[in-house]
Amino acid sequence: MADTLHIKNFGPIKEAKIDVKDMMIFIGKQASGKSTLAKIITILNDFNFRKKHALKLKDELEKYNLQSYIKKNTSITYSSLFFEYSYNQKEESKLDYESTLDQVSSFESGLTNKSEITKSFINLMIWSIYLDDKTNILIRELLNNEEFGSNELLDTLFEYSEEKNRFIKQILKIYNKDETILNFQNLLIPVKKAFQFIRPLDSLYIPAERSLIPLLAPNIAGLINNNIKIPKHILTTIQEYEKAIQEIETFEIDILGKFKFKRINGLSYIFHNKTQKVLLRESASGIQTLIPLLLLIEHSTLNINSLNLNYVVEEPELNLYPEAQYNLVKYLVKNCLETNREVLSKNLIITTHSPYILASVNNLLLAHTKGNINANKANDIIENCCWITPDNFNAYEVKDGTVNKIYNNENQLIEETIIDDVTEIIMEDFKSLALING
Repeated sequence: MADTLHIKNFGPIKEAKIDVKDMMIFIGKQASGKSTLAKIITILNDFNFRKKHALKLKDELEKYNLQSYIKKNTSITYSSLFFEYSYNQKEESKLDYESTLDQVSSFESGLTNKSEITKSFINLMIWSIYLDDKTNILIRELLNNEEFGSNELLDTLFEYSEEKNRFIKQILKIYNKDETILNFQNLLIPVKKAFQFIRPLDSLYIPAERSLIPLLAPNIAGLINNNIKIPKHILTTIQEYEKAIQEIETFEIDILGKFKFKRINGLSYIFHNKTQKVLLRESASGIQTLIPLLLLIEHSTLNINSLNLNYVVEEPELNLYPEAQYNLVKYLVKNCLETNREVLSKNLIITTHSPYILASVNNLLLAHTKGNINANKANDIIENCCWITPDNFNAYEVKDGTVNKIYNNENQLIEETIIDDVTEIIMEDFKSLALING
């Protein structure tokens, strides 16, 4: 089931229909609504927002200074595998499947209907684990459960499973249990424990104002205590940055070449070589903008609880040379989309003005496509950890209050016209000037 977002009459957005993927790009002119869309998706993917029914959209919008964007005719609907949400002037509703499971035991209906609801939700969660190739999590929880306990047959449980409707029957069959509501409810306990590992946690929103973070971070307590009017999402980012510099003493800045970040006696330095160093606050603007972004992501990867973390990066190109933009896109894909043993999956949303960012993304999309033909050759050009899976990607141009999809599903690339438009405008003026004679 694809994640879909439909927004009407919200801030600069008149109407936008979006297929939400693991990686998203929004490009457009200033004040077109790129960040608005990114922030809405961030809110709707927030774990606390989904779980707490008392938490309303207006509460979350205040964190991003978007509360005034709501109009009388605003409507927002979001649908995903795990979550359903709708908002309009009359009502606001959300259905989080795991929360619904908590209510199954008190569901006042016939036993058959109750069994089917419980069974369908368990199937949903088991299937989601299977899709993400993390079935070992479920097996572990089953083995540790008092009701089910150790069973060597579980090792082969998922080797022959291809259809989600067979999972529950196979589990119960292994333990010689019938398909009753009691056994469903007992099975629900280990399944829910496994499912929590693939639930999204709070998003990491990295704003365009990140160059100010190193300057504001030492004064974060004063900013909060004095109720300085700084958007809450920026204050949250500053707090996360403070945690990062306490835990990360040094790391290589490969994106820029042979630079190194290092903490010495509570101060942040940038080393150009083994002996030449400069304080971060006195370094080049590109470095001051880049370091907070890198530190926040590096710190999040050290956090064992960062499962399904949703990364949102505003204007990664800020103050960076085109080659550095290319390197940064590779870094973001590698670290914000990487799937490994510890992290099930992560999402990445980028808002940008830069055609270089789009061109960089196209290279990583093409690397994946060509990698299916010759993995070794493609990997020699671009490491496979930086490839973007085309089916998990989407891109939109935000313009005139709506969105235009600029990702071509057939050739699995962003439309070249979007990348070339700015260059063509510049070249047209150049050609016109060149034709002027005395």
